[in-house]
Amino acid sequence: MKRSLVIAALVAGFIATAAGPASAQEDAATRPAGTTFLGDTGFWFVPTAEVIESGGLAVSAQSVTLNREQGFSNIRHAAATVAGGVGGRVEVFGSVRLLTRIDRDIRPVFTPGDASGVARFGGLLNDYPLVTDGFSGNQVGDVIAGVKINLLSEERLNPFALAIRGFVKLPTGDAANGVSTGEPDGEIDLVISKVAGNVELSGFAGFAVRGDPDEVEISNSMRWGVGVGAPVRGPLQVFGELNGELYPADDLVIQRGGGLSGPDLSRAATWTRLRNPLDLTVGLNWHGPGGLFASAGLNWALMHGSRSDANIGLPSNGRDNLGLLFRIGYHSGVRVHMPPPPPPPPPPPPAANRPPTVTVSCNPCEVGVGEETELRADARDPDGDSLTYRWNSPAGELLGSRNQATQRWRAPNQGGPVPVTVTVSDGRGGSVSDTVTIRVNEPPAEPPPDFSFDDVHFEFDRSNLRSAATRILDDVFDAMRENPDLNIRIEGHTCNIGTAEYNVGLGDRRASSVRDYLIGRGISESRLSTVSFGEERPAHDNSQETTRRLNRRAVLVAQIR
Repeated sequence: MKRSLVIAALVAGFIATAAGPASAQEDAATRPAGTTFLGDTGFWFVPTAEVIESGGLAVSAQSVTLNREQGFSNIRHAAATVAGGVGGRVEVFGSVRLLTRIDRDIRPVFTPGDASGVARFGGLLNDYPLVTDGFSGNQVGDVIAGVKINLLSEERLNPFALAIRGFVKLPTGDAANGVSTGEPDGEIDLVISKVAGNVELSGFAGFAVRGDPDEVEISNSMRWGVGVGAPVRGPLQVFGELNGELYPADDLVIQRGGGLSGPDLSRAATWTRLRNPLDLTVGLNWHGPGGLFASAGLNWALMHGSRSDANIGLPSNGRDNLGLLFRIGYHSGVRVHMPPPPPPPPPPPPAANRPPTVTVSCNPCEVGVGEETELRADARDPDGDSLTYRWNSPAGELLGSRNQATQRWRAPNQGGPVPVTVTVSDGRGGSVSDTVTIRVNEPPAEPPPDFSFDDVHFEFDRSNLRSAATRILDDVFDAMRENPDLNIRIEGHTCNIGTAEYNVGLGDRRASSVRDYLIGRGISESRLSTVSFGEERPAHDNSQETTRRLNRRAVLVAQIR
């Protein structure tokens, strides 16, 4: 007990030191939060899907007592946790179990199994199967390291928060005394949470994979939990959790080899029947200034039989399923959505001054590119103030002085509507603008060039290019080089000799030969497309060889983008 208090005092000093510089983040839009037994943001055993703000920090010192039915075991941890926020979406966390002790109250340490060799109360613990003594002593336990990634956040106006959490157990504890399996474990969880008013709800579900020590085969499990927290008065918050594990149906802890035995020479049964753990946790949080918090709670193991059920003469103890929880720590907070501040009030109205009026006109209002038009601003000021003029146009050219009522404007070399605006000011804060739109007409566009190319002809049942074909294709290359918008579709054709299927392939090879030649000359493949019609589209009579040979061709179809 003294050792635990010393450890807690050291960690509390570290918390106070860390809270100092981090408290400068109080002004950020955050709300108080606590840390789980593993170190991430959450209640005690149930995490929440929100994460520490970017650059934030959370540390805690915790004392946690759990109870398990096998051996009527009392498991106590004194742990230090730390977590940090990265980029507003990631939380890296860890927990160091500075002290782990396991009291196994059943005597003898192991009890024989039933007729089939399965232990009910005096068997092995799934998490700590190597405990072989009534008291493990105060030992250094395992280390937890993990990361939680926030996918949805209420701070970003999502309807709820969603996160993925994964962590590993590093077997730093003393396996010889039973406070560790000596093998790594891992778990991945899906976490969802929601803040409704002042009430925070959270739940998680995941799968835990455990490494088997040499002596024992232990079980993996699905882990789950739900939690709720609500303020009761001022900085106090009450919370409750229900969390448990689901083992595969009829799963057992199975010994290997010679088996485990206690100092009283009792031997563990070959099989230990697992009962799904289910814990109810209730407690009270205090959230102080600067992110400090302190909590106390009670953990009740619901799936825990009475000592009298073991039928080995043990007196019942009503406290076997109860464990106390304590923690102190610092958490820089999780971000919350803050609505933007209201807009500033409008400035007071200016002194009583009536602004001028203006109407702008153009003559003519439709011109060709490079042509001129005359603009006129008819302005009046009800107070008789002297007026100044400022003309503005996003295109074209204003030819006269911009501070006059009339103006000449030259159209740009590009057609389309062009607004011309005049702003009239009275020198006393009054101004008014009017805009006229001038239509600039472009000269009619030249028709696109008409490209036509000779067909490329091939020998019977051949797809290689003849010299006459390359001369045609060189003309095509020149045209495509001079006209970047020109694309070519190459159609492969054949005569009617051969099967239709064969001729489609032959036509494709002929089209590909033309395409490959043009690509080889430097034409981009994206400007060329091919299609084979085989014998389907003859251009000449197939009944005579003199005309049939003219169908063995590739047709070049020009396409303008």
